[in-house]
Amino acid sequence: MTRSPLRTHAIVLLWLFGIQFVAGMLLNLFVELPKTHPGTSGDEYFSRSWASLLWALSGGGGWTLVVHASIAVLLFLGALILFLRSLGRHGRGWRWATGISAFFTLGALFNGLSFADYAEDFSSMIMASCWLVAVAALVIRVARPEKALHRLVVEKNEG
Repeated sequence: MTRSPLRTHAIVLLWLFGIQFVAGMLLNLFVELPKTHPGTSGDEYFSRSWASLLWALSGGGGWTLVVHASIAVLLFLGALILFLRSLGRHGRGWRWATGISAFFTLGALFNGLSFADYAEDFSSMIMASCWLVAVAALVIRVARPEKALHRLVVEKNEG
């Protein structure tokens, strides 16, 4: 059985989403972020969030936050690349699923940064909800059989 490169890419992302879930739970249960850090001051959201991201990646919040923030960036880049790859290769099913996944992965990243900036629980809830939608879109697409692969199996069984 052959597997499309997009399907393989999506499966790798799904594993990374699973690791991100575990890292997020460890962070949520066992780490308390400091009340003040570079992202907690300033007026403008994007500059605060950029400062929070750099602080998180630098190790200022501990190794668990470094892992969680690093995976978040990797997930967004991976989801975006998967979407861009799907634009030229496959039909609507891949484009829609990967577009939704990339969009909600970005939403999860932004709301994670909002949580770091403002320490509001609803940002954490929105982050987790975006994570769930991004994962669900990929799971649904990966679970659907490839038309060409399905045709090959049918032809092989008929022949």
